[in-house]
Amino acid sequence: MQYLTVKTLDGGELHLSKLVFGAGGIGSVAKKEGNEAAFAMIDKYREMGGNFLDTARFYGFGASEQTVGDYMQARQAEGKCYVLTKGGFPDLDDQFRMIRFRTTREAILGDFFTSYDRLRMKKIDIYILHRDDKTLPVSYIMDTLDMIAKTGLVRAIGVSNWSMDRIREANAYARSKGQAEIAISEIQWSYAYTDFARRADASLSIMNPITEPALYQQYLETPVPVIAFTAQASGLFSYLYSGKETWETLSRGRKMYDCAENRAKYDKILEYCAAHPGVTATMVANAYLTCNKVQCGVIFGARNMDQLLDTMAGANFDLTPEEVAWLDDIDIEKYL
Repeated sequence: MQYLTVKTLDGGELHLSKLVFGAGGIGSVAKKEGNEAAFAMIDKYREMGGNFLDTARFYGFGASEQTVGDYMQARQAEGKCYVLTKGGFPDLDDQFRMIRFRTTREAILGDFFTSYDRLRMKKIDIYILHRDDKTLPVSYIMDTLDMIAKTGLVRAIGVSNWSMDRIREANAYARSKGQAEIAISEIQWSYAYTDFARRADASLSIMNPITEPALYQQYLETPVPVIAFTAQASGLFSYLYSGKETWETLSRGRKMYDCAENRAKYDKILEYCAAHPGVTATMVANAYLTCNKVQCGVIFGARNMDQLLDTMAGANFDLTPEEVAWLDDIDIEKYL
């Protein structure tokens, strides 16, 4: 298992497994099957080398944080298993389209203390904001995050879906004021290419190193640790590799990934797996991120033990820098 290193507010470091258990659905498991079924999944994740849970105030309308908090208390896991939670999720309409940002000081502080009460930890390991509202100066947001840092109830702060320009500006401001700096960034990144137009959400920060290399280059120049969401592209390569779906029968959630870039990338995965018996598409797609030049962790969701084991089977699988570069070397034109 590889680990991310994240700097804490007190000058220390957190060493976090690069395979990150996305606990967004763990509350649903607890509601349907009971807490012990949910706890068993987290226990198995930790048994296989993981130590990092990702949740948010919004996930499961609070059920995710509640279950994670129940687990941390029941297993006395604080300091052994680390928790990242998020606040400031935008208001949505009944079609889950964003209506407005929730980045006022009152909204951010309210979300933080709600999460703190649910998790019941002495200190939340990492607290980050879901979105950036570029109509607000970074000084306003960083002053608010510094208020949270000064409570002594959190070890590190970060942001999600911020541009690198805003992160740089924010950290420069924080340094000038002697305030807490952004220590981690959560963005959408996958071996699969993600088309901005198809995502239809301009507030996302999406990494596409091959076709849109500017953001990737910025992370190389400013090495803020990254954790990637939608890192398995809704299971695209896993479903294709297992034979559960074909390019022609992709479900609606995965159909958005059907493009020349991803057909070329999948053929690369097939070629690699054919040459390395026992390696699966999931293992290759995850290792592309965990072994990248940009320090990156992979958030994976699991709603049952089989899904958990499928991902964690590759906990100790690595790619060399040359293999990562080889995976990036695709012939898109061949598929157009």
